[in-house]
Amino acid sequence: MSKVLVLARSGFGKSTSIGKDDELGIIGLDPRTTFIISVKNKPLPFFNSTNLFKITGINNPKEGNRVITNSGEEIASLVLELSSESCPFTDIIIDDMNYIMQDYYMENALKSGWDCPKKIGYFMGKLFRAIDFCGESKNIYVLAHSEETVGNDGRTYVKFKTTGRMVDEYCTPEGLFDIVLVGRSKFNATTKQVVREFLTNEDEFISSAKSPRGMFDLYIPNDLGLVKLNITKYYNGEINH
Repeated sequence: MSKVLVLARSGFGKSTSIGKDDELGIIGLDPRTTFIISVKNKPLPFFNSTNLFKITGINNPKEGNRVITNSGEEIASLVLELSSESCPFTDIIIDDMNYIMQDYYMENALKSGWDCPKKIGYFMGKLFRAIDFCGESKNIYVLAHSEETVGNDGRTYVKFKTTGRMVDEYCTPEGLFDIVLVGRSKFNATTKQVVREFLTNEDEFISSAKSPRGMFDLYIPNDLGLVKLNITKYYNGEINH
């Protein structure tokens, strides 16, 4: 149904937004209908995540609902498999997608030379095409680190962090998604807590966020469960816009 790109710095809480957390008020996504492709091998940062998201092998996705791999070609093939209408998973997550490029570059820069960026561009192109062909009944969420520059208007321009110009110039990652959420955090002096939010459309400080008009408030909690709920209500005509 929707292709969602979440851009935020490391440590913001992108992975936290996946799982239910009553204390933080996060609805989260239903593990029964959610499949996570983790690019880095690290625990999911929410309660009971080991049992809720059972790790399985890349060749046996039906045996669990989480795979760990940093291979761009493997992930592209798996996304195509999961996007089939016969697949029971309706929410597909690629977590820390930047590391697909970064890991390959770090492992192959010396032995591949100038061929390394070309190979990265090739398999990232395959992966973005797989995302583009994702089934109409599926939501796909790509969680990624952001790169920031300040424009002439003084606003911060946020983009998908890559390892080179080939992916930027020929894929333009942000343009492949109908929803781009930008993570922002602020300190609440009253509660003495950091508040983490998603920006859903550009504001006076940050550009690059986008979503259909009326689907979300401008600022929402970092909660993919809430994101899915609003997407579903919007396309079913249940939100006044």
